[in-house]
Amino acid sequence: MSTESKLKAVRSHSLFGPPPVIEEEDVAAYDEFYGRVCAAIKPVDVIEEMLVADLVALEWDVLRGRHWKSSRIRERGLEALEGFLREELDCKHYRQRFADDLCEVLQERVGLRDDQARSLATSCALNESDAIDKVDEVLLGIGPNRNHILRCAKEFKGQELTQKYRRREPATVKFIDKLLAAAGKSFDSLLAKALPQELETVERIDRLITIAENRRDASLREIDRRRDLGQKVRKSLQELQDNQFEVIEAAPALQPKEKDSN
Repeated sequence: MSTESKLKAVRSHSLFGPPPVIEEEDVAAYDEFYGRVCAAIKPVDVIEEMLVADLVALEWDVLRGRHWKSSRIRERGLEALEGFLREELDCKHYRQRFADDLCEVLQERVGLRDDQARSLATSCALNESDAIDKVDEVLLGIGPNRNHILRCAKEFKGQELTQKYRRREPATVKFIDKLLAAAGKSFDSLLAKALPQELETVERIDRLITIAENRRDASLREIDRRRDLGQKVRKSLQELQDNQFEVIEAAPALQPKEKDSN
């Protein structure tokens, strides 16, 4: 697409207001898409420019709806994965988090020095019975108990691993896939089990996509109809001009009048 064509498309696009994009959508990508559609259709007047603007906005709605649909399905799968991790993670995977949280509680609620709190929390995280008894004793009645802190640490680790899996960090993906396989599961199986809870939302998004597709197709048909009508009008005018030219050519030439001999 030439620079001149791009500038023309941008000027045309600006007539109809700012691009109908939402937060986190790429305005530059929308403008590029608009320019490419203009280059393909080549609107010849402002009416066709209006139709092209509608066409691009509606196709963008279709693409957005498909993105929403796939994102919602994946989010449901990730929620199911996080629930799985909360149940299946071994203590060794969140032991350090538990020790850090317990150390903080022992310092703030019990008033232990940093080195004392760290030593006791580490021993408790390693399941040393004396340390566990000591922690249970000092925390009794003054705040969150050991089991609550342990549960929170496990939940935090599950959330952390889920976010890393979302970003497709290789080490985390490998670890979680191995954990799923050991339990006889997979991400797809978790998703399949959780998806029925999301069907109503997915169906609503599908309806919105269908509406946008129908309106987009109507815009395309209107462009075709106008161009087809324009071609017919031009053909009729040309035929009329040709017929008039033939009539003029076929008319007999006027003969000069003879001079009166008298």
